[in-house]
Amino acid sequence: MSPSESLLEARPVSSSTVDVIIPVYNEEAILRSQLEPVLAALPPGFTLKVIENGSTDGTPDILRSMSAEHPQLEFVSLPHPNYGLAMKTGIAGSGTDIVIVDDLDVLDLDFWERGLKLLGTGEVDLVQGSKVLAGKDDRRPLMRRAATLTLTFLLRTLLGYRGTDTHGPKVVWRETIRDIPEQCRLELDIFPTELVIRAQRAGVRIREIPIHLKEIRETPFPLYRRVPRALRDIWRLHRTLKRGGRI
Repeated sequence: MSPSESLLEARPVSSSTVDVIIPVYNEEAILRSQLEPVLAALPPGFTLKVIENGSTDGTPDILRSMSAEHPQLEFVSLPHPNYGLAMKTGIAGSGTDIVIVDDLDVLDLDFWERGLKLLGTGEVDLVQGSKVLAGKDDRRPLMRRAATLTLTFLLRTLLGYRGTDTHGPKVVWRETIRDIPEQCRLELDIFPTELVIRAQRAGVRIREIPIHLKEIRETPFPLYRRVPRALRDIWRLHRTLKRGGRI
């Protein structure tokens, strides 16, 4: 069975449309090589929505050219680099039954398929991809894996998250989180975490499953910059949620 047929078969019978949201920033080196195979695998009813945010390289030009070649590709450009706002814009602007959120360097179609099947059981509202559960399929450098475990510990300790990851790809019934993105007060890298934690607290049924992960390029922001920022953001989110949502 082809990837397109597998995704179509996995899509719940009660849904007809799926948006795949992918935030990107300065990705000209891998944009075509990552998106072309996915576009070739998308069945009818699936749309790839790329949210470009503040790129200073050729990313917008490549997306413009690709969208002319592929009817299932849409893109939006935001003026400043802001991963959280890009993700929020994509979700808020979707009118589909199901939303898939993924990163350009992951694009795990097997995860999408498994997530769609779980939604179809009627027992799950949001499927969260987990790097921690990936085990041997997490082929990132040791330091990045250690950083993930540290952040997971803080999510559990400070925010009471009953899970192992909030930043991985997601497959979700859009209606179940319809109002949550606008409730989120923080953007940048912490937005996915606030979204998932608010969803969990609102009673959204979340199931974590492992993802397949490998390094295909260096992260746009070095680890020594990302970890302190993540620690600061988790503390900010802790205070925000403690105050009832006010910054």
